[in-house]
Amino acid sequence: MRKNLILQKIKILFLLVVFLVSSFNVFTQNTSLISDCGDFIAGPSTWPFVLVATTIDSGAASQAAQTYTMNVTSLPAGGANVRVYKTVANGNAFFGNPVALTLGSNSITVAAVNFDRAVKFQFSSGDVEFDALVLNGDSSDCVTPLPPSPTSLISDCGDFIAGPSAWPYVLVATTIADGSASQSAQTFTMNVTSLPAGGANVRVYKTTANGNDFFGNPVALTLCSNSITVAAVNFDRAVKFQFSSGDVEFDALVLNGDSSECVSTTTSSVIDVIHACDSYTWIDGNTYTSSNNTATYILNNASGCDSVVSLDLTITSSSSFNDVVYACDSYTWIDGNTYTSSNNTATHILNNAAGCDSIVTLDLTITSSSSFTDVVYTCDSYTWIDGNIYTSSNNTATHILNSAAGCDSIVTLDLTITNVDSAVVVLDDSTLQAQSVVVGTTYQWLDCNDNFAQIFGENNAIFTTQNSGYYAVEVTLNDCSVISDCFNITSTVGIYDLDHKYEIQLFPNPTKNYIIISLDGISFVDILILDLQGKVLLQQFGLFDQDRINISDYVAGTYFIKIITPEGSRQVRITKQ
Repeated sequence: MRKNLILQKIKILFLLVVFLVSSFNVFTQNTSLISDCGDFIAGPSTWPFVLVATTIDSGAASQAAQTYTMNVTSLPAGGANVRVYKTVANGNAFFGNPVALTLGSNSITVAAVNFDRAVKFQFSSGDVEFDALVLNGDSSDCVTPLPPSPTSLISDCGDFIAGPSAWPYVLVATTIADGSASQSAQTFTMNVTSLPAGGANVRVYKTTANGNDFFGNPVALTLCSNSITVAAVNFDRAVKFQFSSGDVEFDALVLNGDSSECVSTTTSSVIDVIHACDSYTWIDGNTYTSSNNTATYILNNASGCDSVVSLDLTITSSSSFNDVVYACDSYTWIDGNTYTSSNNTATHILNNAAGCDSIVTLDLTITSSSSFTDVVYTCDSYTWIDGNIYTSSNNTATHILNSAAGCDSIVTLDLTITNVDSAVVVLDDSTLQAQSVVVGTTYQWLDCNDNFAQIFGENNAIFTTQNSGYYAVEVTLNDCSVISDCFNITSTVGIYDLDHKYEIQLFPNPTKNYIIISLDGISFVDILILDLQGKVLLQQFGLFDQDRINISDYVAGTYFIKIITPEGSRQVRITKQ
């Protein structure tokens, strides 16, 4: 506990020195290259400069948190990195991920443990220039302080132009002529070292969206850091900072990131950048268990100005998480293995820059490339997913679909197109025959003169009527229906007339083997035997008197015998048992 307190006090002293020397320009630090500093020892080829924080020989002291802080003033072309080397509980070596060095404060803390260990900070380049280096509270002797830098009065600084009587000194941030650049945020920062008797003020002047002038409320300048930011807008505008007195002395002035040449470049605040694992105890005495970039701590430098240290802390926790992945066919994970099936048990350990372990569990879903058949039954034509219109059956067309995981799925079309034949043949003056004879076809004869009304009981391929008129047939196959053209029937001899002129008898009806046809008053007749589809099964010519017709080979069912005479024809339904 006492040692941690001493370390905290040393760090406070160091930050105070940084503020006095670097931040507020009371003193300007000399600089050193890593390659010129004797604090570093030789390391491996890609990490040739090593800062030793502790070794196993240090015993219990090696178990404490190990921290280095470096204020970088210059980096080589291509930059430079730092990484942590440490030994773990089982004695194995651990190397953290490389962390890029940045200009300004850089700091890494390796958390305390309960075993003896070695900790080193390895650097990739010796061409890193720094003006402050502290290792576990001890400041490096590689840099020494120099004399203080000069200050300037507002009235002596050429960055200011003349303004109105009450605000005679004006710092121009941007003008309308700057175009879109004028729309961004405008910021000035000044580190004041002396104020005139009665003090001095600053106010904002800007133009608004409608072109009018806007003057902000006066703000009193104070010793040390003063800063105002005018927020960004979406129109071109002018922004100026107006000062009430030229007798304001300052040692640092920055306008929109550009430092004034009226004094040497200085910084009015310090950001303490820290990377730590799980928790970190800062100079304010607080222990932080989560990342923090809002905590501040006030130090006092030799000129009496309060110097604000801002904490930029990144806490990396030892953690575990699931890596959810959807892939096609196979997937190569961070563990180097290639998986060809779904997996939710594989794990891998990652190490972050702060030396914290993160356990990753794979949650992998593998979707295989596949193929399937799209079975379609339809009438006449079909537009498929490939954009083509098919008018006949097809079982060869293919199309490629992509799933959410990017896997190709090959679809094969199995299309059955039903094209219904609606052709009709006129057999004689009173008989029509539908030509479609496909098995499963059904028929419904229609009266065209009666708005296509269905004719009750007329459901065969052959239709006979005594009534003159226009008739059509609705042919249905596989739920596909087509109505034929209308055909004109003009019956000159009706069945009634034919029966009265000639005595025609068919018997027995029903029958099993033979049907006898008896003719009276007719010399010769022709007959046709048709099935329900209108197919001609038997055709005989020149029958007279009485004749016997053998139908024993026919299957049981309904048939039509069509009797044709010189005077006309008649169709009789018979039943074969």
